[in-house]
Amino acid sequence: MTKKFNLTITENMNTLDLETNHLSGKLYFVKTDQNWVAEDESIYIHSLIGFFSDFNKLNDSESKNLMQKWGMYFRTKELESNLD
Repeated sequence: MTKKFNLTITENMNTLDLETNHLSGKLYFVKTDQNWVAEDESIYIHSLIGFFSDFNKLNDSESKNLMQKWGMYFRTKELESNLD
């Protein structure tokens, strides 16, 4: 089995299929009150950045341990330009 990353963009929804030799899953991103400003093709980007920004603000050891368990780290950065 090969590694796979497939993004499907439709009106008001993005789906992200993820697959490796050992794990497989699908993320769904839909329009909400928090990402309504995003264009259809960037809902997933807006939602992921917003989610991880909020997740980092939880500031509890369980959240941080979960991120470290999976080797994930996230930092916000200044906008280089208005991409949305």
